[in-house]
Amino acid sequence: MKRKPTSEPTNTPSKRTPRQDPVSCESCRRKKLKCNRQQPCSSCVTRRLPCSFGAASESTKVRVEPNDTKTDTSQKQRQEKQASIGHVPVDVRRDNNEPVVTADWLEKIVMGDRIPTAVPAMLREGLNASRENNPDYTGVAGNLSISFTASSENPATLQLISFLPKQAETMALFQYYTSYIDYLYHIIIPDHVEEQINAIYDSIDKNQPVNLNHLALVFAISASSLFLQLSVESSAYAEMCSREFTFLTGAALIQGNYTAYPTVEGLQATMVVAHNISNLHSHPSVNALFSHTTIIGQAKNLMLHCIDSPKYSEERKAKGADVMEVELKRRLWWDLVSYDWLLGFLSGPQEWTYSIYMDHMNVQQPANIDDEPITNADNYSSPTSTPTSMSYSLQRLKLAFVCRDIVDTTAHEHLHNLEINYDKILTLDRKLHQAYSELPDFFRLDPVSRRRFSALYHARPTIAWQRCLLQQGYHSRFCRLHRQYLIRGARDPTYSYSHVICLQSARKVLEIKRIMDEDEPRFAPPSAVVWSVMHHVFMAAVILLMDVCFNWDDILADKRKEEVLDACRMLSNAQQSSSIVREGIDAMMGVLQKHWKNGKPLSTQDSSTVDPVLVQSDPVAQVYTPVSAVEKDSSMEQAHNVISDETGERHLEDIWTELLDSGGSLDYETPDWTGLLTELTNTTLPCS
Repeated sequence: MKRKPTSEPTNTPSKRTPRQDPVSCESCRRKKLKCNRQQPCSSCVTRRLPCSFGAASESTKVRVEPNDTKTDTSQKQRQEKQASIGHVPVDVRRDNNEPVVTADWLEKIVMGDRIPTAVPAMLREGLNASRENNPDYTGVAGNLSISFTASSENPATLQLISFLPKQAETMALFQYYTSYIDYLYHIIIPDHVEEQINAIYDSIDKNQPVNLNHLALVFAISASSLFLQLSVESSAYAEMCSREFTFLTGAALIQGNYTAYPTVEGLQATMVVAHNISNLHSHPSVNALFSHTTIIGQAKNLMLHCIDSPKYSEERKAKGADVMEVELKRRLWWDLVSYDWLLGFLSGPQEWTYSIYMDHMNVQQPANIDDEPITNADNYSSPTSTPTSMSYSLQRLKLAFVCRDIVDTTAHEHLHNLEINYDKILTLDRKLHQAYSELPDFFRLDPVSRRRFSALYHARPTIAWQRCLLQQGYHSRFCRLHRQYLIRGARDPTYSYSHVICLQSARKVLEIKRIMDEDEPRFAPPSAVVWSVMHHVFMAAVILLMDVCFNWDDILADKRKEEVLDACRMLSNAQQSSSIVREGIDAMMGVLQKHWKNGKPLSTQDSSTVDPVLVQSDPVAQVYTPVSAVEKDSSMEQAHNVISDETGERHLEDIWTELLDSGGSLDYETPDWTGLLTELTNTTLPCS
């Protein structure tokens, strides 16, 4: 980012007094607990946590580097050009011994940045004020150092090239994106984007104009990669960094007149941001570019909704066309379609509706192929049994079709508060099970399939990830379809099937989490740092918790209580893995405790406690605020303190044990327990 040119470096670097090695274990230091310094210590034994006194591994570094005197001539010229306007680009590097870490590069995710930020508004305002009052303000997260100046300027006149990292750094961010993000929303062709990146720097070397839409795509990819790398350590800092690069993405689109003359690369840039980053707090001048409805509108302006209409098909035959380019446009369109239909069966403003209709488009589904050049233009799609880079997207699209059918079938009753005929639920359940049964064998989790495709999972680890994500996506929707009958089905045989399906699906979600933790190949990053995975675990744990409390005198109650506490331990371990996961769990704990005290006040909370303020980082955000606007600021601070006290100082297992102990006295008639599950879902936006 921009900064003033540095003065001449001194010959003797400043020395820092080394810190004393910590004497407490890592867990006690993190929780600020007294440690008896044994191996293992008593605190970790009590909480069933691993006890380690080793030094924590270094995290991803993002730091400002001086110009390298050993660079080639063209790179020197580019650095001098950037330095002349006061910019030294960001250098993204990783230590050789650093584990591959990230916080939510999964779809949310199912999931995008579809996660809440539990950072209080007052803290965010304080960070913004620090940046605004000091143009050279540099945020710090670990060894990260970057200044923030772009969003303080006019996007229409911003000198975009001055904010472009060095070519090697841009390529590092691009490689991170292709390795850990792109396969979930496969909306770019990596070889094409790499050529576009090289063309940008060639144009700079030759002092020629840069393609602004290509530049926007580079900024969008950089924003996504930086956000997901930094979220493990500091979600607030990750948000600030991504906000700057999101602003640069929007500025490049504005200067390229993208709104009036949309391009495929510009559309890709907006979709990359919308899928992976929150634009809730982005600059007002660029925010609208990344909204779901705006992106759909620009896709229609590009005529993507009628790619395969007779008119355009005949034009391609007469004039010829790049088959892979046509496939890319199909991918972009159907990615928007699947996202739109999945939103319709999720809590939020778009629940029970969608924006794209089958009768209003003529687009073939994408082919099941990798990104290699297509030689056979007549029949180039592989069968679904062949794993490709598009297999996951096509299976997610099949799930989206069922979600659209659910919306079409039940929207009227939901919107008019009418009782749904249970036969409709059973019919939709059969459709969902039919789609689930058609998953390719390499996306299945039965022992036979796991052994059969173990070599494939080692050769292409992303397929092992996708397999678990699809399974969680289906089972979470089984729960969502039947959850309004969870309590009713435990006492009324008419709805007992829904009760059984909810419990089976919840247990399946927990089983998938164990597979992700224990099976080879091991996932990188670990599943515990991925909020989309842990969101499903939290929802499964709540389903089991509600069932135990309703049937608290069951003969297997003790066994099922331990089942709930095992899920709670998964959540507790995940809290220590990622700042975003920790904040997401805190937010959902606030919702859970708010509803639980409606049934029976918890001894740890006063009944006058203000409900937590939950802020979603997504266009379908819903904010829970106190009734009194006068007390808004104080209530936000109080809510954050409540969440910190309950989920930070106290161990999660203690809180859940108290919930289990108090559950036998809960009144299941008075509270809207379906509302609890809806609010918990509404703290994120899963879109798997």
